[in-house]
Amino acid sequence: MLPEGITIREFRAGDEAAVVAVVRDLHSNERQIYDRTRPADTMGVWYIDRMKQEIAESRGQILIAEGPDGIVGYASLLTFMSSENEKDEINYSYSYVGDLAVLAQCRNQGIGSALLDACEALARAAGQQWLRLSVLAGNARARAFYRRHGLDEHLVTLEKKL
Repeated sequence: MLPEGITIREFRAGDEAAVVAVVRDLHSNERQIYDRTRPADTMGVWYIDRMKQEIAESRGQILIAEGPDGIVGYASLLTFMSSENEKDEINYSYSYVGDLAVLAQCRNQGIGSALLDACEALARAAGQQWLRLSVLAGNARARAFYRRHGLDEHLVTLEKKL
């Protein structure tokens, strides 16, 4: 259920600065978990431009969560991704949530759930059977959120500092 006063809509021209603010908020949080995340202050419109390019290539969409005081979150959905470059999988397509972010002060209000539900609805409408996303292994809060929404681990990448 969407919090009162919050709407989910498509990204439009003029949203860039507000989305960059959400991206920076996300990177500030993720940098506490993963020290190789880009510093928040280095994130800019270039990131939105890159996201828009990925969206165009996959026939995807950027969704905006907007409240009375402006943009409070966003999600990017890459609607048509292919497993053709996965050497050990059969070829199939899936949708991929590239980003899902809500401003820290607006979390735990159902906004992230509404964005994820909207991504899932778009993926289903496009005929996809699979929805994927990636999350930092150390981000226990986000991992629990995604598990509550029915997403299970698909691949786990392990790493060792040398």
